[in-house]
Amino acid sequence: MSSGKKIARYRKRKSINIGFLVFLIIFVYVLISVSIYLTKDHLTIYEVKEGSTSDDSLYTGIIFRDEEIINTSIAGYINYYHGDGDRVSKNSTIYSVDENKDSYDLIGNSENSVSLSPEDTIKLKNEITGFQKNYEDSNYKSVYDFKYNMENSVLEIVNNSKLAKLQSVLKDNGTSSTFKVVKSKTSGVITYSVDGMEGLAVDSVTAENFKSDSYKKTQLRTMDLIEKGRPVYKIVKNDNWSIVLLLDKEQYKKLNDKKSVRIIFSDDGLSTTVPISVYQKGTDYFAKLDLDKFMIRYINQRFINVEIEVNAAEGLKIPVSSIVEKEFYQIPLEYFTIGGDSGSNGLIKETYKDNGDVDYVFVPADIYYRDEKYGYIDARLFESGDRIHNEKTDKQFNISQKQTLEGVFNVNKGYAVFRRIEVLYENEEYCIIKKGTEYGLSVYDHIALDGRTAVEQKIIY
Repeated sequence: MSSGKKIARYRKRKSINIGFLVFLIIFVYVLISVSIYLTKDHLTIYEVKEGSTSDDSLYTGIIFRDEEIINTSIAGYINYYHGDGDRVSKNSTIYSVDENKDSYDLIGNSENSVSLSPEDTIKLKNEITGFQKNYEDSNYKSVYDFKYNMENSVLEIVNNSKLAKLQSVLKDNGTSSTFKVVKSKTSGVITYSVDGMEGLAVDSVTAENFKSDSYKKTQLRTMDLIEKGRPVYKIVKNDNWSIVLLLDKEQYKKLNDKKSVRIIFSDDGLSTTVPISVYQKGTDYFAKLDLDKFMIRYINQRFINVEIEVNAAEGLKIPVSSIVEKEFYQIPLEYFTIGGDSGSNGLIKETYKDNGDVDYVFVPADIYYRDEKYGYIDARLFESGDRIHNEKTDKQFNISQKQTLEGVFNVNKGYAVFRRIEVLYENEEYCIIKKGTEYGLSVYDHIALDGRTAVEQKIIY
């Protein structure tokens, strides 16, 4: 039997899902952490290495030597007895001349032929090998130099053979009236090319002389008839020579205060240090390099390419981005002392007890840098106006004067520590710093690549 009452459905009480709430909190935490990670600057580590660098510039120079062109006093066919670049003494037999070629006809009619000695073969092979190794399409002029060198080598071999034959043939036939031997009037190094610039003086050089398009070198060695008064060889009288360079204004400024520079010859990589003098002539700028060796090495060149090392430095190589500045207090060196439990370097600070009595406290303080008068200490160790004490002289000094030093953050121990540096050379990306500086860096140290991302004494891992 029904009581007539309605039955109402009971609404269940809502409960919180703890698992979902925990997941939501973790998700929000991860989202925030990822956002912070993506937006903040990250610390990248760089390993310090040894390095060297310089501002090298390539120049084209004109060579000047103490050289003299020798002309023949009679017409005829020339036979040479020295190779190009040979050093000869005074009264050495340089060449012979036959007015009507009778002597050479006698040689031509003889049955003897020219044979190559092992030394001759090696010399020719070296000429060919050297050309093959150094040939570049951009320097096609080297083909003509190679042709000239090969001709000189072959003519030297042939003429040396002829000299021996002439002595024998002329003795047997008595034919010598048209044949004359010419000796050197001075000692020096002989060469068999002229270019018309032998008479050019250093102080007469202009920018026009550096235009090599119209430059022409004439080879003197030939088997053809030579007219009277024509050049037959050139002799360089000593080993002193100079190279004059054409500079632009910026190069002039870089070299203006230099007394000597290190140069590298682009042709073969030879390097040496030479005196330099820089001067201006009208609107043009020049530099003169003076040398007393290697003249024979480049005796057949009038134009030569050289690199000059400017602002060269050797030391530790670090990125410019790692450099930061830090403030230090300047403390007179006389106030530093040894103390504390570890026997470390530091300062004695004056403090006051509650009753007003003076108390002296030893504060360890590393010297990051020192000059003749001051030691530089971390500015975080003291407040401006703090007073330090010298036990030996009983003097006091009020700390106040600050100075800024350059450095980087060393992270070898897992936290950032400031290390002072001395920059020797700097470009846009890297710099070379001095090795062995007090409280400085060593090879293989790890530093912050970007100094702005490191916080001193903060753990980085």
